[in-house]
Amino acid sequence: MKVNGTLSVEDHGAFPVYQDSRSAAGRCLECGDEIVYGRLDKKFCCKECKNRWHNRQARNSRIFRMKVMNSLEKNYRILSGLIRDGVTDMDVSTLSQMGFNFTNVTACRKVRKHTEMWCFDIRFILTESSVKSISRVLPVVLR
Repeated sequence: MKVNGTLSVEDHGAFPVYQDSRSAAGRCLECGDEIVYGRLDKKFCCKECKNRWHNRQARNSRIFRMKVMNSLEKNYRILSGLIRDGVTDMDVSTLSQMGFNFTNVTACRKVRKHTEMWCFDIRFILTESSVKSISRVLPVVLR
């Protein structure tokens, strides 16, 4: 295929076929209207559609981050309350009933037969049926 300005030339044997590439114009990602002017790789028909599309993308990302942070804060409140009450071991089912979400933690690593999980400065060990050694870790001070 040879491109000559806005016309594309397709070789079909002895007779070349000329097609205007503008006739196969794209569609706006926001409203779906046909883009009839501008660059061939243009994605939006106007500034308003471009702004609306990018704002929606940012909003979806912001909502996702807020949900994760809210879940982390709830997990932290639950673990802090357990530490305050002197509880160091608990069943996984009981902790789940309290609203703890095991998918949202700040760190996780596998150690032999158990998993060590962190929620900010609180560490606990997760086995198949129980949560053990719930404790607050003191921050390391570098001098």
